[in-house]
Amino acid sequence: MKGVVHPAQSAYTFDMRYKCAVVKFIVWCGMKTYVFKVKLKHDKRIWRRIEILGSQTLNDLHMAIQEAFDFDAEHLYSFFMSGKAWDDSDFEYYHPEANGGPLEERMRTILSQIRGSHPEPRLPATSVRIESLNLKPKQNFLYLFDYGDEWHFEVEFLKQGSSEKALYPRIIDSRREAPEQYPDYEEET
Repeated sequence: MKGVVHPAQSAYTFDMRYKCAVVKFIVWCGMKTYVFKVKLKHDKRIWRRIEILGSQTLNDLHMAIQEAFDFDAEHLYSFFMSGKAWDDSDFEYYHPEANGGPLEERMRTILSQIRGSHPEPRLPATSVRIESLNLKPKQNFLYLFDYGDEWHFEVEFLKQGSSEKALYPRIIDSRREAPEQYPDYEEET
């Protein structure tokens, strides 16, 4: 049964804290996988290597990053393919609840017209499959988590692979302990 997800062996949970479904699949060998190295932008010595199926979405990658760094997923996020947040050069894939609605879209169109460019596409990460990104090895993009605290992660596409019987997405390697998501900033006296 090469390249087939066995439905009886999928792990599906709904986490009320995060208001999202967490789906992991046990896959029979042969499906295309993508391997990413995810580094904290402010300390690139802290990183995780994540393998995900091409048929999974950027939202699945978001959830894998959250798990890999032991963060909670209670905040909005975006993937910026240019590597820079909110610039005019490339696509933004966002948390499904981060769509600002018609007013924001109109503002983006007006700003683009002032700049003499076209409004850049914005799509919900839940609708974008990894395989549709046409990634090249060594290509980097930005994963920005929590628009308030702004956790910046550099995501590097390393290579494509072929799946084995395992749960996906999966963390396949890591270096150094992840920082606390909410550090205690008590004043020193």
